[in-house]
Amino acid sequence: MSRILLALVFAAVTALSPGLATAARPHAESESSRKAHGEILKFYGFYEDQAMQDYVNQVGTRVARQSDWPDAEFKFFVLDDDSINAFTTGCCFIYVHRGLIAYLESEAELATVLGHEIAHVTANHPQKRRTQGLLANILAIGATLATGSGAIGQLANLGAGAWIQGYGRENEMEADRLGLKFATKAGYRPQAMADVFKVFKDQERFELDRARREGREPRIYHGIFSSHPAPDARTVQAAMGAARITSEPPGGWVDNREIFLHHLDGLPYGSSRVQGIVRDNRFYHAGMGITMAFPRAWTVDNLRDRILAYTRNKDTVMQVTVDARPPTQSPREFLLTRLKGKPVAFSEAIESNGMQGYSIVTRNGSPLDNGQGPVRWAVLYRDNSAYVFAGASRASVNSRPEADGVIRSVVETMRGLKPAEFPLAEPYRIAVVPYDGKTPLSTYAHDVPVESYQLEELELMNGLYPDKVPAFGQLFKIVQ
Repeated sequence: MSRILLALVFAAVTALSPGLATAARPHAESESSRKAHGEILKFYGFYEDQAMQDYVNQVGTRVARQSDWPDAEFKFFVLDDDSINAFTTGCCFIYVHRGLIAYLESEAELATVLGHEIAHVTANHPQKRRTQGLLANILAIGATLATGSGAIGQLANLGAGAWIQGYGRENEMEADRLGLKFATKAGYRPQAMADVFKVFKDQERFELDRARREGREPRIYHGIFSSHPAPDARTVQAAMGAARITSEPPGGWVDNREIFLHHLDGLPYGSSRVQGIVRDNRFYHAGMGITMAFPRAWTVDNLRDRILAYTRNKDTVMQVTVDARPPTQSPREFLLTRLKGKPVAFSEAIESNGMQGYSIVTRNGSPLDNGQGPVRWAVLYRDNSAYVFAGASRASVNSRPEADGVIRSVVETMRGLKPAEFPLAEPYRIAVVPYDGKTPLSTYAHDVPVESYQLEELELMNGLYPDKVPAFGQLFKIVQ
């Protein structure tokens, strides 16, 4: 849920920031959207599967040609992020996360998602939208611990009441109406938009069910379709009327479920190889050739540009980032330069698994107590990279974080990958298989890499939540 919220924060920021979506004239590519494009790819990463990129662009272009701006050059991108999200920054950039694609069931569903975002552009919603004030409270999630801005504290407090304001109910319903019209004119089954709504409603229902079981407040977020009613039969008929389609086309509606699932086969589930993989709280990265471990009871969030790890009670947190190794600086000089101006309580040279490094405890800077508490910093040099660790606890002992020993032990677990471990750095992937009509779904759910609720996650991925099963021979998604 925190990864979904982080993605929605960034998507909202790119569209809400002053000047980010101010196209000079209709249909013209916005200079600000073009500039934001580079930052978006840097933050999320571009999903490097050209076949999938081409497929999404093909579907999106088909819908865009039936929009109110048929001559506009829309561009569609799949982001290498497992969040359930899609967004636009204005003319004419449309982004969809591979995490959302994994939960869709057909090309028609994908078309309605893209049509919804195209409609936001043609209706000038990004230009009209304004920040609602909530972003200031949670934007710091993506900031570094070094800023002392409370980034990890915000992460720790993320939960009940934290959501992202979208375009507003009126604009979202307009985008539904227009997007459904565009997709219908392109020949796609109009009821597919209701199926997409079900994806988000099922996610919300599961979170409510899970929160009830765990005795906590639900963490409900506002996604692209969750702030307004799902389209009903009347809405579908209205969309068909607007598209001047009075009945089902002679060749039938386009759904292309099997074609869509064929493109999903092999899609990474969770983190990709580029991001590195977390298995049983051990991080593996084939490109960097490194691995490190975190305590098993901790939550490990593998974000695009850092790893965040924290205790169940969120009273101890760690962050790991990687920088280019300065050729002329020792580990000590590197860390002192980075922490310039912060009062140092303790410092020492360290060595771990053949890597030289340095460690410092600053007297303040902890994001868990408004910057008052100490922070343990460490850097390890390996090849051309500098791995930077930071850890803090809500309490301190002898001017050190209370969990200082655990923080230091995590640093010491970092080492190079052994040859036999490289396969562990490969991502989990979606496989599409026919259902044999007899194997319990719980058998397939064992391979879903989540700590709990594996069966529910598999059901959600296949539109089966709760307690449904596929029909005999029906293609469905599993994780391998």
